[in-house]
Amino acid sequence: MHQIRKFFYYIVPLLLVLILPVLIINNQKVRQLLSKASGTKANISINVTNSLGPITPFWNSFAQGGEESGDMIAPVVGEIAKLQPQHVRIDHIYDHFNLVSKNSMGQILLNFTDLDKIVGSIRKTGATPLLSLSYMPSSIAVNGDITEKPQNWDDWSYVVRATVEHYSGRNNLNIKDIYYEVWNEPDLFGNWKTYGDKNYLTLYDYAVKGAQTATNTLPFKIGGPATTNLYKNWILDLSKYVTDNNLRIDFFSWHFYSQKTNDIPQMVSDLNNWLKSYPRLAFIPKIITEWGINSETDASYDESISAAHSVAVVRNAFYGINKLFAFELVDGPSPHDKKFWGRWGLLTHPKFGISQKPRFQAFLWLNQIQGNWLRVIGEGTYVQALACQKENITRLLLTNYDPAKSNTEDVPISLTNLENGQYLFKIDRLDKSLVSKTITVSDHKFTTNIVMPPNSLVFLELTLQK
Repeated sequence: MHQIRKFFYYIVPLLLVLILPVLIINNQKVRQLLSKASGTKANISINVTNSLGPITPFWNSFAQGGEESGDMIAPVVGEIAKLQPQHVRIDHIYDHFNLVSKNSMGQILLNFTDLDKIVGSIRKTGATPLLSLSYMPSSIAVNGDITEKPQNWDDWSYVVRATVEHYSGRNNLNIKDIYYEVWNEPDLFGNWKTYGDKNYLTLYDYAVKGAQTATNTLPFKIGGPATTNLYKNWILDLSKYVTDNNLRIDFFSWHFYSQKTNDIPQMVSDLNNWLKSYPRLAFIPKIITEWGINSETDASYDESISAAHSVAVVRNAFYGINKLFAFELVDGPSPHDKKFWGRWGLLTHPKFGISQKPRFQAFLWLNQIQGNWLRVIGEGTYVQALACQKENITRLLLTNYDPAKSNTEDVPISLTNLENGQYLFKIDRLDKSLVSKTITVSDHKFTTNIVMPPNSLVFLELTLQK
């Protein structure tokens, strides 16, 4: 008996010391999960007379990666045209399209034939190109490495000048409002810095000087730095450099791959604060030239979660972002011979038949957000919304974006100050379950409830019958 008491006297406190932290941590995790699961539920209210002004779409630009060296746009021109794209961005223009070479005398030779083909396909979609000035032509690069410096900086400047004259030149392709972006993810591809021997600021300097010496051109824009994310040191160093050297910069650009769609407002706020020391640059357009849910291959790109994510990103970029370039338009070829393999495209690779992924439908609905913005009150932790009114049509696009895939809501919807009369009421979902019926509004108000499973989209339309 004495031995038992001794055991409890010494061992039990020791066990408590070991177990108690685990219990506390697990309890905290449970509370966090419960808190996350509950969140703030949406209760959407829209006064249709409360307009925020006319809509200027900023979300309908797209990027295409260089996963094949040929014209990846040509086979999907018809599908892309449905997205009504403003701009389409391509990179790898100097290493995938046989553009730059040297003859036996060491003279630079330029052949735009292959690049012209994909630029032509972009224009057939109704879009204007954004050309990422990347990567270094192997014929002028140190050791032939396309992520390296040029052997001679004047060669780099000349190639950029020739590119601008060819595409923006009045006597050449004569394309207005092309965007030229200096490099693609310089912090990753080439490990460029804003100091030292391999300096992005030098790369930018010679590119801009080359573009500026282009003659007889239509208006175009040039900017950067197109980093993998928004980095304070890159923005501040580039801002100081262009200011000190009186260099042109028409836009700031970066990439954004994240599940956290609500990071964008903070990005804009940070950027605005960083630029307070450079008032000349304060109102330069801010564009995200690649974005998605993950920078790596991810099954989400084939599922509804990427569609819900896309609408949430657009919603959170409402203030401050001038252009968004969703990455990417069409999948590269699968190394596993699969149609769906978690690649970034809105469309599958043509080898397996072109299919629209859920994210494609999200952009079709976004493009129906036209007319005037309407103020939305009552968004929740997960359910967010965009609303508009054009003539006699009120539209509402709802997203329930939840990376944990656990939040289901029965969302109350209230539209007030409607004109009394007969309306055609439509609800559409990603699963194509369309509701269409005629309703009567007699008290200037319409209410309904919409059940939204995790990562669902709902497109609601109310049309006054006249």
